[in-house]
Amino acid sequence: MDDSIIMNNNNDDDDDNNTIEHSDEIVSDIISLIHSTTHSSYVICSQLSSKLISYLSQIHMNDNQWHDLEKAVERFDQSIDHPDLRRFRQLIETISICSNDCEERNYTLGRDANTLFESICQLQELLQSHVNLHCTLLSKLIEQQDIQLRLIDVMNLTGMNVGNQIHGILCDIVHLLCQINRTFSVTNVIDHPIVSNCIRIIQTSINSICSTGDNAKPTVIFALRLLTDLLLTNESFPVHVYGQLSNCVFLKSIFDLIENSGEDNELILTAVKFILSFNLRFDYPHENPIMLTLLAVNEQISCRELIERLILLFNRSVDPIECKTTNSIIKFFSDLFGDQATTSDALLYNSDRSLIVEIISRELSDRSITDEATTTYLSLLELILRSQSITSETCTRIDELQTSFRAHLYAENCLKQNRFIINEILRQHCWLSTNDMPFYL
Repeated sequence: MDDSIIMNNNNDDDDDNNTIEHSDEIVSDIISLIHSTTHSSYVICSQLSSKLISYLSQIHMNDNQWHDLEKAVERFDQSIDHPDLRRFRQLIETISICSNDCEERNYTLGRDANTLFESICQLQELLQSHVNLHCTLLSKLIEQQDIQLRLIDVMNLTGMNVGNQIHGILCDIVHLLCQINRTFSVTNVIDHPIVSNCIRIIQTSINSICSTGDNAKPTVIFALRLLTDLLLTNESFPVHVYGQLSNCVFLKSIFDLIENSGEDNELILTAVKFILSFNLRFDYPHENPIMLTLLAVNEQISCRELIERLILLFNRSVDPIECKTTNSIIKFFSDLFGDQATTSDALLYNSDRSLIVEIISRELSDRSITDEATTTYLSLLELILRSQSITSETCTRIDELQTSFRAHLYAENCLKQNRFIINEILRQHCWLSTNDMPFYL
């Protein structure tokens, strides 16, 4: 056989292999794009990509037409007759009718129960997909007065006898609405009875979990998330709602939940985030119902799960609240040590205090001298040392702290507040000072 023929055959084989590899790569990319957007199973993504490729293969497109298609997608997304807008209107109208029907009859929905459950599940799914995609398509619609009246009917259902599961999904729907339209929580939710209903739903669900083992955990999670949303708006609650949130029995039920939820990380973290967000509302520890309740229930609840979770988050430099102005973990620990250390003495072990100091020492070493976050770490350290719970005999990070203090005091660009705090620490705790430290600079 001619050598040139053999070579041509080999080249053809290589071309075929390259084509196959390129095709596999394209299909894999399409499936991955669909999956990353829809979070559907890969089987569904594969079927969808197959239908898409089959459709595209039947039409002949030039480069300009591909560009026109992109414009067509933009027009579709901006259409006032978008299918998701129509679906949203239909669902809240159906739920509103069920809500008013239930309110008029004043008893369980009966024949409307299936309609209501299906509608709120579909609404929850629709809203969740928009939140996942950071889509604001529904935002302007939510601001329309007729829509807001329907949504009030939706929220009213949380005070009706529609069942624990539906109560939870309703709380999640309102949470998702607040995610899509940030003003909705302030304009429509915070003064609505749904806030009081949330508190009641949480207490009822926790009691159900403890007494019968009923799977009401999703309901508690949804209700706590909504309350956390509202707390982080920093808007004022109605007086009676503030009293319900601050009630020792309610807060004790949250602490009980954290301590007795086993390995349910989602439930525990959701409850911890609620506690942290509520704690941000108080400037003075002696007026803080969270600190007062922790002290009051100390002999009944150890709160070890709460403390260990917070120390773990602190060690990882993770603030689950992600508040722009205040680190909620540092704020919580500062409040523990801020009431003449009464609460910290009751809740913390010596090992806890030592670990917190070690974390602070590491953060001071790792952060830039001009980092404004160092001020909050130094302030917390000063509170801990003031409580006399850490001494020269128990502190395991004396050398590291001294090195950090020295670096700050000698630096020309040291923050004024940091310099003041360090000098106060050295003045009150001489065992942390060294001869080469420039005092009162």
